[in-house]
Amino acid sequence: MHVVALGTDGTGGAAYRAELPMRALAEAGHRAEYVEWDQRDAPPSFERLRQADVVHMWRLFRGPARRLATALREAGVAVVFDNDDDMTRVPKGSPAYDEMRAAREQVTKELGAMLRLADLVTTTCGELAGRLRRLGGGDVRVVENYVEADFLRERRSDGDGVTIGWVAGAEHRGDLKELRLRRTLEQLLAAHPQLSLVSIGVDVGVRSDRYSHRPFVPFQELADAIAQFDLAIAPIADVSFNRVRSNIKVKEYAAVGVPWLASPIGPYKGLGEEQGGRLVPDYGWPDALAALIADGPARTALAERSAAWGRTQTVIANVAEWEQAFVEAAERAGRTLDVPRRARPTPATAGSAADGAAGSAPRRAIVPRPIAPTESAPADGAPAKPRGLFRRRGR
Repeated sequence: MHVVALGTDGTGGAAYRAELPMRALAEAGHRAEYVEWDQRDAPPSFERLRQADVVHMWRLFRGPARRLATALREAGVAVVFDNDDDMTRVPKGSPAYDEMRAAREQVTKELGAMLRLADLVTTTCGELAGRLRRLGGGDVRVVENYVEADFLRERRSDGDGVTIGWVAGAEHRGDLKELRLRRTLEQLLAAHPQLSLVSIGVDVGVRSDRYSHRPFVPFQELADAIAQFDLAIAPIADVSFNRVRSNIKVKEYAAVGVPWLASPIGPYKGLGEEQGGRLVPDYGWPDALAALIADGPARTALAERSAAWGRTQTVIANVAEWEQAFVEAAERAGRTLDVPRRARPTPATAGSAADGAAGSAPRRAIVPRPIAPTESAPADGAPAKPRGLFRRRGR
């Protein structure tokens, strides 16, 4: 099978949804490529793309991407669209909040048009799959984020002290405020002289010489940075955007063998001590953190479970999920593939039944001729207005 993935940039999202899956597919014996395209320049060579069985498009849904998708479909190439966030509901605190709030209606319209164009849509969790389906997507499949095998590390402890770490983008400033974490962390630092705190990305604003902030860590260095933590946190407020996040943050912690604490909503619901962590209600953070700071054996036991679970959460170990999605998309486009059968995910893992995915769609007619990607464009009819998808849940 020949798959080409297109992504907008080299961020962590592009890595998890496009670049790493292509590496895993190549390792599994497929021809797989990853190409960056920000839609401001001309797309990659159409003649190159039309040789693929599948073109996988991460977060590409503006006009240039839809024109390319239309041309690829008419040339007999399967198009898989991937979206891993609810871009119609960017949270306050995110650098993109003002821009996306103003453009929400346009984003909804364009996203719906792209969803209707794709042979198959992939995303990270069942609730987001449902939202995308209501916006216009037909068959939306869940393929979770997984870490690269090279991310696996042995955690290193510096001695008797305890280091709490938090890796979080700027959009988590709202969670910091909503969950009153700054005050909690300041009080813990004051009460525990052996405690230190590290944040990567968001600045928690704690005043202490035992707090350090790293605004940015290159993705390839992130695992080593996490390996310095004795305990990691993944707090998120119970708002619409957070309920459809990926669970990759705790997988990153687990891949390095770090025990973790997370909020019991959205991506982390259903996880717990078996995966090396504990779930913490909104205002239970002071007690939950204090308990593990003081209990070294409990941290050690959780760390062992975390590492064991983390070793199962690599993209190569779960590549069959991506493979199945791309094979089905290619078959819908009329491609006949000779793909060796490997272990397939169960319906619940793949998101086909438990996550409400639709049944198989009929194959479409093929017109196998070269078409310039600017010659035709899909109709951009506005989708029906989504009802009740993005409201804040009452406490």
